[in-house]
Amino acid sequence: MEKMEISENDSKMLGIIEQLVAAGVEKGIKRGLETARNEEKLKEKITYDSRIKNTRLLLKNYRNFVKACEQAVYTEKELETATVEEVLDKLFCTSCDEVTVVQSILASKKRTEIILTHIKRIINFYIFEADSSKSEEKWRKAHVLEDLYVKGKYKPKIYDMSEKYHVSERQINRDAKSAIEEIAIFMFGVDGIRKMY
Repeated sequence: MEKMEISENDSKMLGIIEQLVAAGVEKGIKRGLETARNEEKLKEKITYDSRIKNTRLLLKNYRNFVKACEQAVYTEKELETATVEEVLDKLFCTSCDEVTVVQSILASKKRTEIILTHIKRIINFYIFEADSSKSEEKWRKAHVLEDLYVKGKYKPKIYDMSEKYHVSERQINRDAKSAIEEIAIFMFGVDGIRKMY
């Protein structure tokens, strides 16, 4: 193999090319890392937003869940002794896999009861924390949340709430939104805290 000689100009040109390639690679890596970080932040925001939305949906339907559990046709003990035909007659349905239907109904009722218990405890804790604080705003937010979503058979009118708490209707809506965001942290734990700080 012949030895190839490189002129001084070619050597300088190769040095410049090496520097350009190294700078390009470095810039590409930085851009890739930045894109990955931005995608991770977006994923966290989407997850957090869905938790806020889920919290709002759970609270919005709280009264309906309570009614559904109270009006459930069978309790766990009754399901153990009832025949499949009796249960299906109560449900007005026919199915080829009746046992699965019965188990599904019971599981759904149990999950709903667990969720209701969880929500009620979180709201009670939130109200206790607000009542213990010296902040009038925190107290108002907690009680607005309770009035809007938990107390009574029906959701009260915003106008009536604004009169009760001596604030504007817009403030009632802001308090409810803020309280839901705070409750979401309790509902979903550490994942909710990560977004807030």
